[in-house]
Amino acid sequence: MSDDFKSFVGAPLRSLEKSGYSWFFKFDEPLSIATESSWRFITPERIEVTSEDHGHPFGHPQPVDAIERVMSRLAGVQVQSVSCDAKTGDLCVFFGDSLYLQFLQMSCGYESWRAHTKLGQSICLGGGEIAYFPETTPS
Repeated sequence: MSDDFKSFVGAPLRSLEKSGYSWFFKFDEPLSIATESSWRFITPERIEVTSEDHGHPFGHPQPVDAIERVMSRLAGVQVQSVSCDAKTGDLCVFFGDSLYLQFLQMSCGYESWRAHTKLGQSICLGGGEIAYFPETTPS
């Protein structure tokens, strides 16, 4: 795995978008994390929201808006560290004050998350292995 995750440190989460089955977490350009797999947002109190919760009413008048829940708590908060579990490939983005975004690898076969930086792209493969593709400059 690349030291490329260090480039996320100090960057705030600028936007969170959902398109079909894909989620796009955008930080300072060109930093981003994309996933079609499960993710969750942890606060000091609890699991605040997960990708599985988005759009479900859970007996309330309005369905859960995962984007609003994440963005309202992380507005202006910068990434403190990023770690990747060597066995599972789970990616954890720590914002300080016990605020975490966790990107979970839930398959032995399917890819999970993709992290993009100016130096390249890291992809969590099935089973938790991480493939790194350095950015190439056109000749």
